Amino acid sequence: MSLPTSTRGLRIRCTDAKTKLQANHPRGPPLMRICFSSDIHGDESQYQRLDALLARSTPDLLILGGDLFPDGDQADPPASQATYVRETFAPRIERWKARSPGLEVACIVGNHDWRTTLDTLRDLHQAGTVALLTPEAPWEFGGLHFLGFSLTPPTPFWLKDFERLDRSEDACESGAGRIWDAQQAAIREVEIESYFRSVPTLSDELPQLDSPADPWVFVCHAPPWNSALDRLPNVNHPVGSRAVREFVVERRPLLGLHGHIHDSPQLTGAYFDRVEGVLCVNPGQADDRLHAVIFEADDPAGTLRHTVAP
Repeated sequence: MSLPTSTRGLRIRCTDAKTKLQANHPRGPPLMRICFSSDIHGDESQYQRLDALLARSTPDLLILGGDLFPDGDQADPPASQATYVRETFAPRIERWKARSPGLEVACIVGNHDWRTTLDTLRDLHQAGTVALLTPEAPWEFGGLHFLGFSLTPPTPFWLKDFERLDRSEDACESGAGRIWDAQQAAIREVEIESYFRSVPTLSDELPQLDSPADPWVFVCHAPPWNSALDRLPNVNHPVGSRAVREFVVERRPLLGLHGHIHDSPQLTGAYFDRVEGVLCVNPGQADDRLHAVIFEADDPAGTLRHTVAP
């Protein structure tokens, strides 16, 4: 599968990109096609586009990289998001699997997801509906091992369940945020700086993780800092995670699959980057078309292509 010279709204510098992508690229196990998308946010039109993409591309594995669900009803966002996962997301996965026997689906959560949603996904993981990728227990499929990591550096959004400071020395905004308090089984308002100073940073968390057996894939909502994958409009500095970049460089996965920063590929003209030799991908996302990537596990760099589904 060749790289596209352009997609609607996403222009790729193809000549330079091919040279950069295919140089000294490691290979994974054979005979497995993988589709990756992220940041669908419960948009039914986007899920319908994903339905069509899966029918056309027939992957063996679909990986979804977080922020997959609506933010939730204002009256009770955690409960309504969990209801969406049980009553809409899970049945959709079952339909995908019924149509494509052998298809596996794996996911992580993102910064728009409530901690209670993680509990619902754990139940679906136990039921065999979806593989929940976590930092603690790598998941194996088709000869590849997958490690999931959902935490991101702080954002302007008020939900803070899956946000942390990137490094302890980072500046921190003031103001109010919300988290799910498991002990009280309720939403709790927190002062943002005090909360972030009371919990481990990404730089604390990531070095504690054990690397899976090779070959392995890092599925991480936040993209690595200072790459083609972490740029926002009207912001003149990288917004990705330094801790994620350090982890990728030190641990050297076969591939990093990222999301979170929807606009970056359109701004930089690239949906992948080599982070000190490690191939990392952020397909981006849009409101009116689905951004996803498809590749073969035995040669991710040589087969990676971006599909913008109409």
